[in-house]
Amino acid sequence: ASAAATAGRALQGVVPGVVSYPVEHSGCSVRSVQEAQAVVDCVRELLGREWVPAAGAEPRPLAAEDCIVVAAYNAQVDCVREALIAAGLADSSGAGVRVGTVDKFQGQEAAVVLVSLASSRVDSGRGAGFVLSPNRLNVAVSRGQWQAVLVHSPWVARSVPQDVEEVLALSGFAGLVE
Repeated sequence: ASAAATAGRALQGVVPGVVSYPVEHSGCSVRSVQEAQAVVDCVRELLGREWVPAAGAEPRPLAAEDCIVVAAYNAQVDCVREALIAAGLADSSGAGVRVGTVDKFQGQEAAVVLVSLASSRVDSGRGAGFVLSPNRLNVAVSRGQWQAVLVHSPWVARSVPQDVEEVLALSGFAGLVE
């Protein structure tokens, strides 16, 4: 979130911008139960904090509807949605925390966006070029009005790039999570 975009906004006790939330897991390619649980934990930690959505706006408690989750893969969308429903933070009608891919949230914003990469490593499957595409990551993190939380395996940044596109993608990702 840029300084101009966050001017007048405030979320009690939460630093604005992009933050890294590493989650240990292995063997995951398009779905990570561990990341889904981390999303639930993070949302629970945020709910109820005082949120000022704009300059001059009345402060109010941050609600589940103020959070969205962007997942790299449809399988992770389903996994995160199931975890949020089980935790009582969403329901099957779409109320509460919303979950979808980058394409679903194009043009939409929320106070906090959580981005779940799901992959333990990006040197298999669709590769870093897809998961860490600078355009996709930019769209994902820019959905957050106050904070973007990158939920990822610490091994993602240690993946071996297969080509120049993946070198650039991994470099950009490393810059975000430093």
